[in-house]
Amino acid sequence: NYDPDLCNASMNLRALAAGVVAAGTGRICLYGPPGTGKTAFGYWLSEQLGRPLMLKRVSDIQSPMLGVMERNLARAFEQASRDGAVLQIDEVDGFLRDRREARQGWEVSQVNEFLTQLESYDGLFIASTNLMAGLDPAALRRFDYKVSIGYLLPHQRIAMLASLLRAADLAAEITESTLERLNELQTLTPGDFDLVRRQHRIKPLTSQDEIIHVLAGEAAGKEPIQSRRMGFI
Repeated sequence: NYDPDLCNASMNLRALAAGVVAAGTGRICLYGPPGTGKTAFGYWLSEQLGRPLMLKRVSDIQSPMLGVMERNLARAFEQASRDGAVLQIDEVDGFLRDRREARQGWEVSQVNEFLTQLESYDGLFIASTNLMAGLDPAALRRFDYKVSIGYLLPHQRIAMLASLLRAADLAAEITESTLERLNELQTLTPGDFDLVRRQHRIKPLTSQDEIIHVLAGEAAGKEPIQSRRMGFI
C-alpha cells in the first residue's frame, strides 16, 4: 500500500522513479528519520522496474574480522548485478563515515571498497540512512540524487488517518477535535500509522480517540529534524 505521494520528500518521488525506469540505472541516497518510508520506497521502485529487490542492512555485511566486510560488500554488488536486482543497503552510516575522521585503517578501507564497487556497478543502487551528518563527502558525491524524507505534512497526516479509519471500519469522517489533536502531532511518519494498523489487527481499536492516543504515544519524544534538503546534485 505504499504511496510515494504520502512521503514528505525533497523531490517528486514519482518523477524520480520514472527517470530511473527510463534510464535503467541510478544511485540514490535517501535520508531522514526512522519510519518515513525509505526502505518501502526501495520495494516500490523495484516493482516499477519489474526487478527483485536485494535488501541488505549493514549488520548483514559487517564483520569483526579484518577484510570480511569488504568481501561481503563486493559479493552483494556482484550478486545484484548477476540477478539484475535493485540493491538497497540500509543504515549506510554504519560504514560510510568521513575518512578524515577515521581512527582505524579498516574504517578507510571500507569506504574505499564501497566507492570501488559503486563506480563499477551499472545497476540501480539505493542507500538509506537516518544520520546524514558525518558521512564521507566523496561517497556522497557518487550519488545522482540525495533525497530527504521527513515527517508527514499536515495534509499527508489527514490522508493517512482517513485511510486508517477506512481500514479499521470506523467512521470515515474525521471530527474537528481529532483534526486539532492530529495537527499537534508534527513528528508522525508512515511507520507510526502502520504500527496502529498492526495493533488494530491484534486488538481492534474502536474510536478515533484511541487511534490518536496511539499516534500521540509514537510521536512523543521525537524532535523535529531541520535538515538541509538536497535533491539533484
